[in-house]
Amino acid sequence: MTTSHWTLALIVLCLIQGCSSMNGWGVSVPGSLSALQGSSVTFKCSFRYPDRPQPAHKIIAVWLKDPCLDGSEELYNSDNPNQDPGIEWIGNLGQKNCSLRIKDVQKKHNHIFCFRFRIVGKDNWTGKPGLQLIVYARPRTPVISPSELVEGVTTNLKCSSSNIDEKTKTSLNWYGLPDQSAEQCSDDPTVLSSCLRFIPSYQDHNKIIKCSVTYSAFAYSDKASITLNVSYTPKNVTIRVDKGSGLTIREGDKLSLMCTSNSNPEAMYSWHKREEESGETRLINGSKGTLSFQSITSSDSGFYSCTAANHVGSNKSETLEIQVQYAPKNVTIRVDKGSGLTIREGDKLSLMCTSNSNPEAMYSWHKREEESGETRLINGSKGTLSFQSITSSDSGFYSCTAANHVGSSKSKTLEIQVQYAPKNVTIQVVHGSHLEIIEGDTLSLMCTSNSNPEATYTLYKREESNDQTRALSNVKGTLTFQHISRTDSGFYSCTATNYIGNVTSNDLEIYVQYKPVEVNVSRVGMSFSCMAKANPLAQITWNYTGNIKPVITGNLTTSTLTLRTMSRICVSCQARNKHGLVHSNEQCTNVKELSASILKFAIAGSLVGIGLVLAAVLWIRRKDLFKGKKSENNSQREMLDLQQGNETTIPNSDIIYDSTWINKSQRDAPSMKPADTLVYASIQFNNKSKGSDSENPQLGQIKPGSKQQNHVDQSIDGAVYENMDKYKQSGEETNIIRKYPEDAVEYACVVFKNKTLDSKAANH
Repeated sequence: MTTSHWTLALIVLCLIQGCSSMNGWGVSVPGSLSALQGSSVTFKCSFRYPDRPQPAHKIIAVWLKDPCLDGSEELYNSDNPNQDPGIEWIGNLGQKNCSLRIKDVQKKHNHIFCFRFRIVGKDNWTGKPGLQLIVYARPRTPVISPSELVEGVTTNLKCSSSNIDEKTKTSLNWYGLPDQSAEQCSDDPTVLSSCLRFIPSYQDHNKIIKCSVTYSAFAYSDKASITLNVSYTPKNVTIRVDKGSGLTIREGDKLSLMCTSNSNPEAMYSWHKREEESGETRLINGSKGTLSFQSITSSDSGFYSCTAANHVGSNKSETLEIQVQYAPKNVTIRVDKGSGLTIREGDKLSLMCTSNSNPEAMYSWHKREEESGETRLINGSKGTLSFQSITSSDSGFYSCTAANHVGSSKSKTLEIQVQYAPKNVTIQVVHGSHLEIIEGDTLSLMCTSNSNPEATYTLYKREESNDQTRALSNVKGTLTFQHISRTDSGFYSCTATNYIGNVTSNDLEIYVQYKPVEVNVSRVGMSFSCMAKANPLAQITWNYTGNIKPVITGNLTTSTLTLRTMSRICVSCQARNKHGLVHSNEQCTNVKELSASILKFAIAGSLVGIGLVLAAVLWIRRKDLFKGKKSENNSQREMLDLQQGNETTIPNSDIIYDSTWINKSQRDAPSMKPADTLVYASIQFNNKSKGSDSENPQLGQIKPGSKQQNHVDQSIDGAVYENMDKYKQSGEETNIIRKYPEDAVEYACVVFKNKTLDSKAANH
């Protein structure tokens, strides 16, 4: 490749991406931009330099016009950014963005522009060869040159636009005249013209025609429009009768005939009359299209026509016959029905209206509604009103009117009654409130329907429980409950019947509200169940003896209460809704049931307690083995503390631990240490005898408060007993002990203090 080739390649590269030096300085801009005069254009620009990034205030940006040298005209200077309001800086010098926008491009901007930046205290750089902006002229709004347009005559329309740039592809387009071809018709390169040849018709009159000039390269378009003025011969020449006394033309009446047409320009009119007998036609003078008869006579009868004319041409109206006539007489309605006089829904029926008139009358039908009394225009055909399938809505009073341009006359009224099976069968509450029906209220149900002839009614009730339906006695479709009961709740319907058919209504649900009834308490062991019937649902409240407040459950139909007590207790409940409060019977426990319940509860709880005590003893001994003598001393000290903490001794009895549980407040406390945890249990002392125990005779020989007693406490469970005297036996329990001494029990609360548990053991 030769040196010139390399130079050319470098120039091309510079035009596309901008020129840069080998030392890292450079500016990147597009080689050229095209813009339409008056539009907005953006110079996308970036620059670079080898030093570390500089803040924006240390960089001065300048856009220069060609030749882009010192002293060249400036387009923009960051030291004076407001010198031209049409120039907008959109770059960011801190981000090496040097983009610029010209808001309103003009021909004066048709130059090459270069970007120069200077870093304060350092060097500067000018990006060459720069960016070439090519500004194209904006076409002026088109002008349409009209010519005289005459229907059927070929004519030309011309559309022109000036200020056309030869370097752009500009076109003119016509709108509003389909399937027409246009051609260029101008020799001036700065003026673009298009000529359209077409043959106008009267339908083109007042049509809007548009012409637009378009720059496809810039998506630019501008347009002009004109309204066509086409001259054409009169169209639709018509004679209209104008008579103050109505349509009847009687001898001596005043009559005016008016001739009208559609024309451009306005037409002139002339009148002609053809005699009925001789057939001769003669010219009659008229004024501006109106022919007037101040007092018409029989000799004025005949056939009249008018002619409308302008400079384009003329047209003639149709012939109008004028006769001295009279209004229709003897207007009558006749029924045409093959099946007889009885009219049933679905039958075919025709009503015919006849009269004596000259000229022949036109007929209109009227119907007066039976209920509202309103009258309306029903369409008929030549005096016949037909019903292909008559319906109940067609019942009413019918009449017809016969009319011609002379006058009109009306027939007598004919009543049409269409018989049909019952419709719109409905059952509804007519006395009382359907929204809230309370037992004892007076309530009436009424069955209604539309039918002809009048229907008879049968009312039915469907029970919700078994879905069986039975007929009810009623008086003319009305069923009355003087004192409605809850047993009257259910689904009611009615059937309307006449000789044509029968129809049954939809169900109406009657929902009778009442206060609670059948409030009863049943018992299985210590579990009590309360049931009640009520509408709306009742709220159940429990009541039982003792110092315990009444309990309100969340179930509104049934409720279960389970108690754990050592005393005889009586339990009842009450049910309440907004209609009343009702109490139940009372259920009481007896002594034997209490004893058996207490014994079962104590045995089950004691087994759990024994397991916990044995676990505690094993844990204490295991800990002593690991800790040696020090642990033994600690254990003895703890036992001594236990002995000093409570002097209560265990009587000669078997020990059963029942209902052991960890105190909830201690279990839930996050800061409680394992050594401080308290475990509670109930202990049952079986009072079998005061002598020695058969299984463990040593226990019967130990005295309360002795060292042997303490040793027994430690060897059995290592527990401290407290609150032994806080439990007080009730009178019932005392009687149980007296009557059944072998089943007597005593209870105490036991506290297991886990002081021997250290953190390591707790982790196990």
